[in-house]
Amino acid sequence: MRQVRAEETRNALLLAAARMFDREGYDRTTLAAISDLAAVSKGALSFHFSSKAELADAVQYLSCERARAELGALDDPTVPAIEALAAVVRAAAHGLATDPLARAGLRLVRERGTSPTSALDCRQAWRTALERVVLRAYEERSLRPGVNPTTVVDLALALVLHQEAVLPDRDRDSWLTDVWNLVLPALTHPTAPTRTTPALTTGGEPSGR
Repeated sequence: MRQVRAEETRNALLLAAARMFDREGYDRTTLAAISDLAAVSKGALSFHFSSKAELADAVQYLSCERARAELGALDDPTVPAIEALAAVVRAAAHGLATDPLARAGLRLVRERGTSPTSALDCRQAWRTALERVVLRAYEERSLRPGVNPTTVVDLALALVLHQEAVLPDRDRDSWLTDVWNLVLPALTHPTAPTRTTPALTTGGEPSGR
């Protein structure tokens, strides 16, 4: 029972830290603010995390682990790779739009500098998921001849990170769908297997499903 409570406290601290880092950034966030938001004593916080740096590392690690699990599950081998690629891009972009943990992971790695380990860099977690599904698309011969798979991964990651490129008055879901529909014919072999048109939006399911 004590172990369960300790785990609940640690999770509460991680989620509170993610919200604070997302909102305030690394330098402006304090341990006191995190403990207040989590409704956890400062003593309990110091029991689980000895410093703000250690807590930030834990938030980055959790952000990466969640991305790996959620995006990895979308690469269903029974689904054509181009559809799976759309699903991975959509899910990662949706996470950045809605999930403080995803945003905190990205903000921390940018503000604290490149981590010596990819386990703390959410961009590497996204890239790994994208590389896996793009490789499958290449093996399925779903990519248009002459298309470089690495370039496809770069483009897909740029779409994931599109939030900062879109003007505030532009609907980001519509932007992402429009850009995907624009680039898809340039990426895809005309005979690529798809069960549906792999539309890409950050909310809901692909159209036609």
